[in-house]
Amino acid sequence: MTKIKIVDRLASIKSYSGVKPLEAIAEELQIPTSNIIKLDGNENPYEPLPEVLNALSSLKRINFYPDPLCSILIQSIAIKENLIANNIIVGSGSDELIELLIKAYANPYDSILSVSPTFGMISFLSQVYGIKHVTVPMQLVKDESFARYILDEAKFLDAAKHAKIVFIARPNNPDGTVLSEKFVESLVSLPILLIVDEAYIEFSNYQSLANWIPQYDNIVVLRTFSKAYGLGGLRVGYGIIPNDIRKVLVSIKQPYNVNIAGQKAAIAALSSHLVEKRIIEIKKTREWFINQLKLIQNQNKAFWIHRSEACYILLTFETPEVAKSLYEYLYSKGILVRYYSSQDMVNNLRISIGLQENMEKVIDKIKLFFKGGN
Repeated sequence: MTKIKIVDRLASIKSYSGVKPLEAIAEELQIPTSNIIKLDGNENPYEPLPEVLNALSSLKRINFYPDPLCSILIQSIAIKENLIANNIIVGSGSDELIELLIKAYANPYDSILSVSPTFGMISFLSQVYGIKHVTVPMQLVKDESFARYILDEAKFLDAAKHAKIVFIARPNNPDGTVLSEKFVESLVSLPILLIVDEAYIEFSNYQSLANWIPQYDNIVVLRTFSKAYGLGGLRVGYGIIPNDIRKVLVSIKQPYNVNIAGQKAAIAALSSHLVEKRIIEIKKTREWFINQLKLIQNQNKAFWIHRSEACYILLTFETPEVAKSLYEYLYSKGILVRYYSSQDMVNNLRISIGLQENMEKVIDKIKLFFKGGN
């Protein structure tokens, strides 16, 4: 029997691992799914928006294919962003749009540049398409209670001169930092394609760069309905994009890439007044959580807190053993946080911001952990 060999570049590829299904975890821990506090995927902790549920309950004609261009959704986004429809493209999550941009603009001899650490999809998709991925590691700086990643901007700009595509997440995942507009201006002045991922911009006190699109022909701003709008399970994202680039992506994307449910839900979500209220609550809870972590840190000195402009907090621990032990302890209690196995991140845990009552439980368990209790 003949075994068909896959292409060489995929022979040793490291798969991108998503979060484990709640049902599998509940079965493993022998607890109901309702008892699990899920803080490992940066998902929205609130129940679906009423407008979204109403839209989904009234779905008809699902026997027909969806609008391949998401025309009505694009018009709604254009109104929200105060842009024209020709500057908008919708994808199956912003991940699909990143993939389309790499597919369309990166030759095998080109390179893609990002900081490290950042969103793992960049490294993964670079491997899939056999494109060289270059990173400029950020420097970890610690003070008494807090840590932060600092980018050597001059070094990054120099590296960008040799790249075809430059990717920045603003705020950055996993630490929640935001690169300055002045620095982004320096990047966009180069002959590169600059992809700015704004998946978490709604939780930030910084402005989106969406209004830059009419001024430049080499910058793409990516947004998602997964985070602030709570549609992670429906996979809808969009790009704010120069029209010439939009035309290219439309010409190579799969025709029915965003299903009817996703399109209807996203249109409904844009009309909801609850979105802004929930963002405000998440930001309040984030600051409360940081303050509580600081109290614990002052007593134990075992970790540092990253101030964040996103819906998660990164913690850097003294040793990888402490980080892994806390992860396993929280997991055993049905609290899921993000653990990193990569060598550059083994000292870190990322904790998504959930509902206030759940974050209080997390703080209680972290206190117990450092007291050596159950």
